[in-house]
Amino acid sequence: MLNLPIFSKSSGSNIVEAGKMANRTDPSAKSIRGTNPQNLVEKIVRSKIYQNTYWKEQCFGLTAETLVDKAMELDHLGGTYGGSRKPTPFICLVTKMLQIQPDKEIVVEFIKNEDYKWVFVYWYLFSFFCFS
Repeated sequence: MLNLPIFSKSSGSNIVEAGKMANRTDPSAKSIRGTNPQNLVEKIVRSKIYQNTYWKEQCFGLTAETLVDKAMELDHLGGTYGGSRKPTPFICLVTKMLQIQPDKEIVVEFIKNEDYKWVFVYWYLFSFFCFS
């Protein structure tokens, strides 16, 4: 006979709650144009991002410093692709960046960076959204 773990409703709700918390904007983040910064990404694209494997495995728990490392790994730009319109790592990281809103000093330093062209575009896009 197989012994499978039994999950109560309360433990299942904790898992769902943890997933929702991973998609929440940092409370200290400023609203952009009067709205939650993540709302700059279309709702349908946002929901696909939240369901994406890259988001769940690579973007979970990122800080401003580790976000920089992930941005350096980018080798292309894009929004969504394929028949089911899967989100690219670029748009997942843009959403994460809007979620945690790194300091302006970090953004300025990476805009000055000439070694990684995709990092430049990534941070420039963020500065376009967030800074006047």
